[in-house]
Amino acid sequence: MLKGKLKFIIAIAVIALTVSYLVYGGVKDTMVYYLTVEELKAQVPTVYDSRVRVSGTVVPGTIIKDTNGALEFQITDGTQIIDVAYDGIVPDIFADDVEAVVEGVYAKNDVFEADILLAKCPTKYESTDSLYENKETSY
Repeated sequence: MLKGKLKFIIAIAVIALTVSYLVYGGVKDTMVYYLTVEELKAQVPTVYDSRVRVSGTVVPGTIIKDTNGALEFQITDGTQIIDVAYDGIVPDIFADDVEAVVEGVYAKNDVFEADILLAKCPTKYESTDSLYENKETSY
């Protein structure tokens, strides 16, 4: 009876370790670091040809759409600017002054070659408390 329980416990431990290893390996391989534009520029040249994710605001007037749908634009964090080349599905809210997150590779020609583009939706809602401030009630 004790041998059967010991075999069962060992089998469960082996399965748990195997699953843990697979989860760790999967997360480690797909993990992408999130940088600001300034942090990206500070890591040059070690960041070249590495997969990274960068956040910044789209610089007004820099969005150029190619005839085949590819985009070129610039993003900034307020201190540094990088050029971005993107070919893919463009979010509806993507425009000037929108906060964008790009994921891809920073090439040696100092162009960020993005294959993922996310645009952050600006908050258009305000709390109901602010709607009632400075209003007098009369009965």
